[in-house]
Amino acid sequence: MRDILDRADTGRSTFYAHFRDKDDLLLASSVEYLRDLFAVPLPPDAATPPDSDRLAPVYRLLVLAQQYPDVYRVLVGRSAGGVVLRSTRDVVERLLTDQMAGRLEVAEQDFAATIAFLSWGVVGMQAAIADSGGALTARHAYDVVAGLFSPADS
Repeated sequence: MRDILDRADTGRSTFYAHFRDKDDLLLASSVEYLRDLFAVPLPPDAATPPDSDRLAPVYRLLVLAQQYPDVYRVLVGRSAGGVVLRSTRDVVERLLTDQMAGRLEVAEQDFAATIAFLSWGVVGMQAAIADSGGALTARHAYDVVAGLFSPADS
């Protein structure tokens, strides 16, 4: 903890006025980092669904797992520890809460539960992409997820 306080050039009381603990700092900074990534255009090789697509933020998160499979194998892959996995899921949940507001056609009282479900699904797909060795693309994973949210054909 002392290293963090020294590097931030701040005191303990100031730190705890903003964060519960080191894990809270990591979570907040990870969410902020991903928010910044959402402002960066997708790479040209990542065929993207239109911005109007209600699940476009999900696609962005899946592309990250395809772009950085080594990082995502550590965060959500088969060997990821429970604490890291839950923390990563928390980051995804916070980001989706921000990004999906107004995009999903669910009752307001169901929004949080829907985002919780979706965040675990995204983390699972990120793991599948990272662990696939390139066999599973972000686009295919997205199509699977989007299919779950599409009305069934009659």
